[in-house]
Amino acid sequence: GHYPVTVVFSQPMPRRFFSASAFGGSLAVAVCTALVHLARAQSAKDGAPTQGVIWLSSPGDCILAAGTHSRVTWGAETLPKCQEICEKDRKCWAVDFSTYNSYPRCKLLIAPPAGATPKQAGISEATCSIKASQLSRYAFNGRLGSGAMGSHTPVARCMATFNMQAGDYNGCDFQGLKMSGTDFSKASGVGATFSFATLLGFQARESNLRGAMFERTEAQKSKFDFADMSDSMCIGANFRDASMEGVTLTNAKLADAHLDGAVLTKASLQNVDGEKASFRNADMTGADLRGARFTSASFEGAILFEADVTGASFKDADVTGTVWGFVTGFDTVDFTGAKGAPSPDAVACTQKAAPCNPFG
Repeated sequence: GHYPVTVVFSQPMPRRFFSASAFGGSLAVAVCTALVHLARAQSAKDGAPTQGVIWLSSPGDCILAAGTHSRVTWGAETLPKCQEICEKDRKCWAVDFSTYNSYPRCKLLIAPPAGATPKQAGISEATCSIKASQLSRYAFNGRLGSGAMGSHTPVARCMATFNMQAGDYNGCDFQGLKMSGTDFSKASGVGATFSFATLLGFQARESNLRGAMFERTEAQKSKFDFADMSDSMCIGANFRDASMEGVTLTNAKLADAHLDGAVLTKASLQNVDGEKASFRNADMTGADLRGARFTSASFEGAILFEADVTGASFKDADVTGTVWGFVTGFDTVDFTGAKGAPSPDAVACTQKAAPCNPFG
């Protein structure tokens, strides 16, 4: 099953994160901005966060990632003590705290866990806590997110209603809710969680959704025109036929996402991770795809007229029938192993004033 999550600040955050004047006088915005700052892409080699650690906790025992191990520390009698041992250790990504036969047990994990399981025989009050980062959140399989931030503010502020225009919903948890047709236009949902929610026809024009969670969200025919969704987590999300003109998706995680038939004209997808994502028949005219990674993605029939593809990778992707023309940075694209890869004369196609198909 799935469980609620809790966010804990284990030590004082750097002063610049909580400067009210720096964030429009809103402490909530400062907190969420701090979370987004910590959620930047990284690798395990870089080490786990040790400054301003934010803990994301879910009941249950941590599931170790394949090929990793944990070490047990018996001296920590409480979860906060267990977290304190881990937080300054760059090799510690998470803690698994439980009571084993009446004895408190603190396990330190050297890699982000893959999820959490129900308690086992002889073990009670088990809690899996991870250090907040994009890497650890990506590795965790389940409804773990930052939504519990909403518990620091009145419950009514995070209540889902039909009209949520221009509201402050930073850090709110809308996980799994049915919000089809909701008007979220010009609202702020920095760090909010919409994972597993139903957002059919969701209206979010010009909204601020930086660092928001949209894992497995159903958002067909939704409207995110000119919204800021940079650093968002959209793994497995369904944005089929969505209107996303001018949307900012810089550094977003779009792995396994579905954007078939979506309108992404003049959208910014710089440095996105779009592995195995689907953009079939999507209109990406004038889109900024610089540095984007679309490994094994599907682009059949997509329109990339006047797009900037400098440094983008379509390795092993299916680009059959993709329409190109007046494309910038065409000669810097990685088409290794791509199906329907460009012909040797494809670059000349970018000099034409109308869309052309260099794959025929």
